[in-house]
Parts: sequence; C-alpha cells; structure tokens
Amino acid sequence: MFFISRRQKLSMVQLPTNQFDLEAFYDLAGSQGFEYWIGLGVNTILSTIIGGIILIIIIELLGKKFGEAPQNPARAFLLVLLVNLITFFGLLGVGIPVLTQIGVFGLVVQALIWIILVKLFFSEFSILHAVIIGVIGYFATTFIAGLLAGYIGGFLVF
Repeated sequence: MFFISRRQKLSMVQLPTNQFDLEAFYDLAGSQGFEYWIGLGVNTILSTIIGGIILIIIIELLGKKFGEAPQNPARAFLLVLLVNLITFFGLLGVGIPVLTQIGVFGLVVQALIWIILVKLFFSEFSILHAVIIGVIGYFATTFIAGLLAGYIGGFLVF
C-alpha cells in the first residue's frame, strides 16, 4: 500500500508480508536437528558431483556438434554448485511462494538461471549453444542428478 501526502511525497511503503516470509526460514533452521543439515550438505555435495559429471558429458557431446570445445570443462562443477546453492538457499528459496502462484514461471526462471550461468562460465560458447546446454543441463541435473544423489546418499551412514 502506498500512502501519498498532498505534496505527492511517498511517506510509507508496506510490502506484502505473505510473499517473502523469512520467518519460515528461521523456524526451519531452529526446528531441525543436526542430522537435517548434515543430510542437506551431503545432498548438495553429491548432486554437485553427479550434476557436474552429467554437465561435462553434455558439454562435450554438444561441443563436438557445434565445433566449440570448452577451454576448461571443470568449470561445470562450479556452475552446478552455484545453481544448487541458488536453488536450495537463494533466490528460489525465498521466492517459492511467489513462483508457485504463477505456475510454469518457476521453471522458466530456473532455466534462465542455467542459461545465464552457462554463458558466464563458458563464454566461448555461442548463445544458441548456451541456451541448449542450459535447458538440457537444467532438466538432466534436476531429474537424473536428483535421483542418483538420493540413491547414492542412501548408502551413506552418518
């Protein structure tokens, strides 16, 4: 809500409280035991390793088709780690109430994050190559890496 005085100056702005409820994060952090946070860390590490391997395979296969080889394919691991951190804790963690109300917008935002980060980490790729790798990488690491990380994580005892 905006309250404007007669001089047309903005005197008060009130943001909607149900959209970005940070109190839920504080409750989550305080209510979970240490096992939850260890499990989240193990899941982040496993999904980064598995997702990085999947992304390197995708980059190498599409690099041969487009004739653009990456200078340093190991940057794929850093890219996947950054995407995992953004997904788990960052923009998507805070904006989930907004994104669920809009529908497929959440998927589009995640794919755009992938495309932008692929272009930033692998600047030698053309924009079409970055878009294809971003979209394929998003779906592959979301479904395949998540499945494999959960499967492998089940064998770890902590």
